[in-house]
Amino acid sequence: MEIIETIKKHQPDFSKTELAVSNYILKNLDHIETFTITKLADRSGTSTSAVLRFCQSMGFKGYKDFRFELISSLRTMRHLSTDKNYNNSQFFNYYIDSINQLEQLDQELLKNLVVALMSPTTNYIVGVHFSALPAKGLFLGLEDLGIISLYANDYISASHLTNTLKDEDTIVLFSISGSKQNFTNFLSSVTSNMPKNSFLITMNPKAELNTFFTQTIVLPGYSFSNRSVVDIQTIPMMLVEVLLNMIHDKQ
Repeated sequence: MEIIETIKKHQPDFSKTELAVSNYILKNLDHIETFTITKLADRSGTSTSAVLRFCQSMGFKGYKDFRFELISSLRTMRHLSTDKNYNNSQFFNYYIDSINQLEQLDQELLKNLVVALMSPTTNYIVGVHFSALPAKGLFLGLEDLGIISLYANDYISASHLTNTLKDEDTIVLFSISGSKQNFTNFLSSVTSNMPKNSFLITMNPKAELNTFFTQTIVLPGYSFSNRSVVDIQTIPMMLVEVLLNMIHDKQ
């Protein structure tokens, strides 16, 4: 309890980004055990350096020490015992529900994406942090199918890559959170020159980036990922496999 009260006490002294980190932690105490520094930065709309500064402001050497102390405090508060049963049935049900919801995605939208990816133009595939793996999976899968594409896993590389973006090209951005902060900072030229075949793939139904893309695919499972130790990249990777199989069937 002491560390939580300390966070609240120091909030008036935090910088804007440190405050964003602290607010997110306080609102999501039940999920902090599953958060790496990268995941916390992504969900709080900040950066790993901002999270590190927050931890140091709290008197810790780094995120690992802060997280350990916070988890210890939370476990004491909840009086967790070593024989606590984990509800595996509930865990698997989340997975099953998410897979079933994938079947409910707009099939026309998926077909539009497949057609765009197969067109004789350049595909730009972008994904950062937790979105990098599904983006890379799509990029490599397209190459295996003989469809040459371009791929970037950070916004600086993407900003250079998209300098050659043309109106007839296709851009696909994987963004779990759909936050626009880094996108607009590094890809401002793209926001004003978005090709007609622009697709956002996100798990956030209220994604801020939605306004910049002509078509958005919202994946299920966002609330599930907040409270699970399961890698958040799992569901986007399922979609990648669906897309690659659709393309294979059309070749």
